[in-house]
Amino acid sequence: MRRLFYVSLMAGLMILGGCKDNSVYTLSQSEVTISVNDRDFDPLDYLLKDGEALSKEDRSSIKTGADIDTTQLGTATFQFPEYELTLTIHIVDEEAPKLSLVGFEVKQGVVLTWNEENLEKLKPEMSDNYDSGALLKKSLHCDSVDTSKVGKQSIYCYIEDSSGNQTKKSVEMEVTK
Repeated sequence: MRRLFYVSLMAGLMILGGCKDNSVYTLSQSEVTISVNDRDFDPLDYLLKDGEALSKEDRSSIKTGADIDTTQLGTATFQFPEYELTLTIHIVDEEAPKLSLVGFEVKQGVVLTWNEENLEKLKPEMSDNYDSGALLKKSLHCDSVDTSKVGKQSIYCYIEDSSGNQTKKSVEMEVTK
């Protein structure tokens, strides 16, 4: 009885796998998480033939579903229709944006409000692997400058991308008479 079950199970796997050469195709993982804009993502890296990674020859003969757009956050699926297998791909952004700033002079006793004009004086340069500079610019905010004391002081400025990744940078401001 055990032997019949084993043969029946193996035959079921071969039929399910859609294989003509009696090989069994499986996925090493049914779900993967990758970074947005991942140019090295290849769904064939997760397809196994008889429990082993695919050879170059196997890779060239595999029929697959549509390409995955790794430029968009979210969940996508990749189909291996010949083998009735589906790989679920979670595309995420875990990379913090980049920020560069240049401090400037402020007169003693003047209340510095971080309006658009004063933020521009910082000459902010920002970039992100997913969001545009315009979106990042809207998120830029800075700590207060104590204009009651003459001299240099460091404050922090912050930006945040749409995925919640934050960057904090120190900038040196100078309060003058």
